[in-house]
Amino acid sequence: MKKLTGCIFAIIFLFPVSCKKESSPTQLHSSDASASLSAALKIKWHGKFISYNGFPASAFIPDKLFIKNGYARIYNDSIKINKQNYYSTRFRLVLPDSIKIKGDSINFEAGLKNPFNSSFYDPYYGRDITLYIKGSSNEAMITNVATSDINPDAVKRARIKLGQTLKKNLPQLQYNFEDYGTLILQTFNRGVVAYRNNEYLSGLAYEKEPLVGRLKEIGIIFKGSGYIDYIKIYNSVNGKLLLSEDFNTDGQSTVIYWK
Repeated sequence: MKKLTGCIFAIIFLFPVSCKKESSPTQLHSSDASASLSAALKIKWHGKFISYNGFPASAFIPDKLFIKNGYARIYNDSIKINKQNYYSTRFRLVLPDSIKIKGDSINFEAGLKNPFNSSFYDPYYGRDITLYIKGSSNEAMITNVATSDINPDAVKRARIKLGQTLKKNLPQLQYNFEDYGTLILQTFNRGVVAYRNNEYLSGLAYEKEPLVGRLKEIGIIFKGSGYIDYIKIYNSVNGKLLLSEDFNTDGQSTVIYWK
């Protein structure tokens, strides 16, 4: 389900939320578009199977084994998985120095799902979804977990984190992604904010934490074998689209840097 969603603009805890449709690629000059495409040709998604019991062992997975049918997913067709393994899967994108994105003013948006049937182990053991960013001087993450009727203790893992500052036990970050929806990690006005389906969930102020700095890495981690439909990174100040991936080319990363 390739779905265009809005950017979120909000000053943390002070101003109401408003939405804006993403800028159309046709608004870019053709020379800019060509430069953007060529700059991202060598950027690839890197997958990892993170084993719980060692059967099989944790392993890195190349993009040719997890991008197909319009989404990214690591499952049995990527690696043979023991049914007693309460594993996780990770997708990370390392950005070269040529890509200049300020990590303190972005919306990292992902269209994704992690339904109960995404893995053979019971959702009681987790259907967590984590979005994270790493910058030149700090890092941030948000974690969405299943609802308490699935596991009463799941809320303990629902959190927002910036560097060493942690805000946890957040019932706002409990939701069952049975179908595709959006999860957004926003940095803006010296704060980290979590949104789901364009709804504000919670925020965390930087306080004494250093700035994130130049964006160096983004990633998504699932408990089980979640699906990523697309990712987009916007400038959270002006709404400009900066980076995107739609996973529409089987076996190949197609990251676009919108300079």
